[in-house]
Amino acid sequence: MTIEHEELATLVPHRGKMFIIGRIVDASVDDWSIESETRITDDFMFFDANAGGVPNYACFEIIAQTISALTGLYTREKGLLPNMGFILSVSSLNFDFDFLKSGQTVRAKAVREAALDNVYSFSATLLVDNVEAGGGKLTVIEVVDK
Repeated sequence: MTIEHEELATLVPHRGKMFIIGRIVDASVDDWSIESETRITDDFMFFDANAGGVPNYACFEIIAQTISALTGLYTREKGLLPNMGFILSVSSLNFDFDFLKSGQTVRAKAVREAALDNVYSFSATLLVDNVEAGGGKLTVIEVVDK
């Protein structure tokens, strides 16, 4: 399953330069897993011209938007309206690099590990140019409007 940037925009709440993930290259609503791909460019939202790249902390947002895309896919597939979500916690987040350079490709893989009511835990792995380069765990809450 590939979802290009234009269609992907219908699944996540981010807009403009803050919408940073490039496309979805694999996803399974049944398995609660997803993989995104993002190409780093000089006009990337977090690009720091003085450093000549994107600082590693921006990868947290790539992971978060990838998870958001998975919940967007779920609601679309189930015919539901999307709910607002918030990050509750981040743990064990680490990256093996300080900056991403223009031209590099980042893949974020996320898998839901646990769910309790409307709270979900995901483990995430980050690959840079197809080499594992970090990851962590995110816990999110979905705010259900009743």
